[in-house]
Amino acid sequence: MIAPRRPARLLLFSLLLAVPCVAAAEPPDASPAEPADEYTLFPADEFFDPLVADLRWPRFSASHQWRLGTDDFNRVAQVSFGESFAFVQSPEYDWGRWEFGLQAMIDAIFDMTAQSFDLGNEDYFVGFTLAHRGEHVTTQARISHASSHLGDEWLLENGLVRQSVSYEVIDVLVSYDAKEWLRLYGGGGIYLNATPDYDPVLTQWGFELTSPVSFAKDLLTPIFATDLQLRQENDWIPEVAVLAGLRLAKHPRDVRHMEFFARFYHGQSPDGQFFTQTVDLVGLGFRLGF
Repeated sequence: MIAPRRPARLLLFSLLLAVPCVAAAEPPDASPAEPADEYTLFPADEFFDPLVADLRWPRFSASHQWRLGTDDFNRVAQVSFGESFAFVQSPEYDWGRWEFGLQAMIDAIFDMTAQSFDLGNEDYFVGFTLAHRGEHVTTQARISHASSHLGDEWLLENGLVRQSVSYEVIDVLVSYDAKEWLRLYGGGGIYLNATPDYDPVLTQWGFELTSPVSFAKDLLTPIFATDLQLRQENDWIPEVAVLAGLRLAKHPRDVRHMEFFARFYHGQSPDGQFFTQTVDLVGLGFRLGF
């Protein structure tokens, strides 16, 4: 029989291995790229930048979280193992450029109050993206699939029955670089083939601030972001995430970087098996950018 903790340990081990690799890698030049005159396969970065405060955006991260308003978890360790990947980018046209890519992530939480740090929830996400970049506006259309699973240890410890949670989403997000230091975004989407049967409409809005002033020989840059999501399933009650942190990079906007952050979240649980619960979450963590 395979030990139930082995996938979780492999996940944590892989994340720890990634840290020295990122630190050793030489980041790409932060200067603006020249207009492309041909198709680019497997480019170094993607058109649509990650949403800084979105809890569900694919990325490599780890955090310690304190949760209020839930009977299931008080303190958890959260680990995400995911990324966005561009397959192809078009040449420069009068109307901009387009890109086709992939997003994927595994997200897991571990109960820090349990004797063996039980694996509590696992969420799996995969999606295909089509993005367009203009001078100041970037648009991303995405079709994605997500499913959720209770951890074996949590099932054994609590005698619960796993819910079948899975769905597809089609969504569109528009990002506007209002200033070099200010990004605004918004959009929405619909659930498809949802189990259980969710009300279909969802929206998402937010803003991000990147400090124009860096510290420690320009290696550390303060960041701040707020993400707001409203879902028909939740009677349009706002889900609010606020993040403040420091970005460690050779240049403030390098693709390769590390971020240390503090986060507050109020809304429906980000963990699929507990999606119907409302939680207040405070967390400290770090994440990697590739």
